[in-house]
This record gives sequence, C-alpha cells and structure tokens, in this order.
Amino acid sequence: MQSPSHPNRSLRLAQVISEVFGPAPLLAFALVQAGITTGVRGLWTALLGALLIAVLPYAALILLARTGRVSGRFVADRRQRGPILACVLVSVVLGVSLLVWLGAGAQLLAVGIASIIGLLVVTSVNLVWKLSIHSAIAAFVGVLQFTCFPAPIATVLLLVPAAVGWARIREGAHTPLQVLAGYVSGVAVFLCYLPILAALAG
Repeated sequence: MQSPSHPNRSLRLAQVISEVFGPAPLLAFALVQAGITTGVRGLWTALLGALLIAVLPYAALILLARTGRVSGRFVADRRQRGPILACVLVSVVLGVSLLVWLGAGAQLLAVGIASIIGLLVVTSVNLVWKLSIHSAIAAFVGVLQFTCFPAPIATVLLLVPAAVGWARIREGAHTPLQVLAGYVSGVAVFLCYLPILAALAG
C-alpha cells in the first residue's frame, strides 16, 4: 500500500486550518479578547455576545449541512447564501443588541458593530460573487491585533490570515482573487472599526 501523497497531506492540513481558524472561532476570539480588557464582567458579556454572534450561527450551519438542507457548512451553493446570511445577520444583530443591553465596554461593542458591517459587506458581495468570508474575518482579526500587541508580535500573527487564505485556495473553495477580495474587505471593516471605537470610547 502506498503512503499518503503530499497533495493529500496538504489538503488535510488546509482543512484543519479552515476549521481551527474559521469565521466562528476567530470572531469569538476577537469578541472575548475585546471583552476581557474590562475584567471578569466583560469576559462574561463577551461570551454571551459570542454565543449569538459566532457560535449559534455556526452550529446552525453544521446542523443544516448534516441534514442536507444546505451545501456544506460554508454554503458553496450561491443560491442558498442569501437566506442563510440573512438569518446569520439577524443573529448577529441580536448579539450586538445584547451587548448594548448588558453595557458592554467600548472595545467589545465596537467589535460587535464591526461584525455587522462586515457581514453586510460580504452578504452583498456573495449574492453575486464568492468573496472568501474566511479570509475577510481572518484579515480583520489579524489587523486588529495591532491594537492589542506590539507591532513585531502582531506582524507574526498575520501568518494566520495568510495560512487561511492558502487553505481556502488549496481546498478549491476560492480562487486567489476571491481570497484577496476577502482580505481587502476585512481590512476595510477594520478601518471602520477604528472611528467606531473612538466614538464609543469618547
């Protein structure tokens, strides 16, 4: 029996990267990272917000994929994306509303609002094209680290969005252009995040 080929190993690695650094885990991380800056209460607020903003939408997609109602967890069929992303948007808006009601700190609330903006952007694009949501969120969270860590550390952490982009291309889920468009969208959302944070903190 032949040993697994290099292409098979690289494909498996790409699949692991897409799962571990997928939209839900990265967004949940960003929310918790923002919430913990205000202590234990902020952490619990972030966890509750992450439940609605990241965890529940992803869990629902897994359930729909396993029951055959959508074309996989990442909804490859463009015709299914509109209704799915609309439902995700409702859940995200509810999550951000919960953050407001709980009196979330400025940084946590800004990340929540940025997630709404980002979802609106990718939803609009994905109705007619196939922008990589993975690379968009990875880019946003990656650039966000420059507000949390010294530049050398944050620069190293940019390896995460780079790896995510490679993984999505290796899996055949996206073209390089679609991944690049995701990166641009993620950075654009971050540029929206900065004035939102300044306004909330002021």
